[in-house]
This record gives sequence, C-alpha cells and structure tokens, in this order.
Amino acid sequence: MSSFQPQESAAAAPKLCAAACCGFFGSPATHGMCSVCYKKHHGIVSGGSSAATAAVAAPATGICFSPAAGVAGAVLPPSSAAPEVQRPSRCAACCKKVGMTGFVCRCGKTFCGRHRYAEEHGCAFDFKGAGRDTIARANPLIKGEKLPGKI
Repeated sequence: MSSFQPQESAAAAPKLCAAACCGFFGSPATHGMCSVCYKKHHGIVSGGSSAATAAVAAPATGICFSPAAGVAGAVLPPSSAAPEVQRPSRCAACCKKVGMTGFVCRCGKTFCGRHRYAEEHGCAFDFKGAGRDTIARANPLIKGEKLPGKI
C-alpha cells in the first residue's frame, strides 16, 4: 500500500459560508458559517474594538460583510462616533504645507520643521510660568504643627 493513494475522508472540500453574502469559508463548528456571520447571527459580542462590537451587536441592520471591506465597511451611527479633531495642514508662521509632519506647539498652533521652536515663531506661551506651576504641584508646601506650649 502506497502512501500516495488518495484517501477518502469525512471532510470534503471547504464549503462557502451558509449566510452566502460574505464569500468566506464556513466550518462545521460554526454551523457552516464563517466566524463573522456566526457572531452576527448569534449576537455574540467579544471584547474587541468598539467599531467591531457595534457592527457585530447590531445583526438587524442588514450589513453584508465582504472580504475586501471587512468590519471597516460597517456604518456606525453618528451618536456613537467620537468627533475627530481636524489638524491644520499648514504652518502658522509661513503657511507651508506640513501634512502629518507638522509639530504642534504648546501654544496650540501647528508649525513646520523650520518654525517648530518657540524662538523661531515668536511663541506667546509662558514656559517659565508653566514650569513654576509644575514644580509647585509636584512639591506641595508642608508645614509642621504649631507647638505654642512646648517650647
């Protein structure tokens, strides 16, 4: 008997997901569905990211997951999404485009590599005062109790 003979096994070729909208392969452990459709069908919520949890927790929305889109293609309601802060894309001193390489100063403005230092852009932030406040918070004033009758 040769080891190269085809073996007939109970497991045939992999079958597509039983939900038939995602294109992934299903497994017998998940009743013929892929893991995403199984979680969506049974309402299982794992401790993953908030976007994945919101997409899995709402099975009645009718969102069909595709292999290319995945969880990123899910539509979230605007109330659950945190407002994203738009960073300025230009230097506040020379109006040069900085994109993602911009430096945010303590005065709150974005600057290019040339104007990132406080001396270069005439920063109005009080660095000495901020240092004094930091030291005062880190080192509270400690006074001993008054002992008028002990001396």
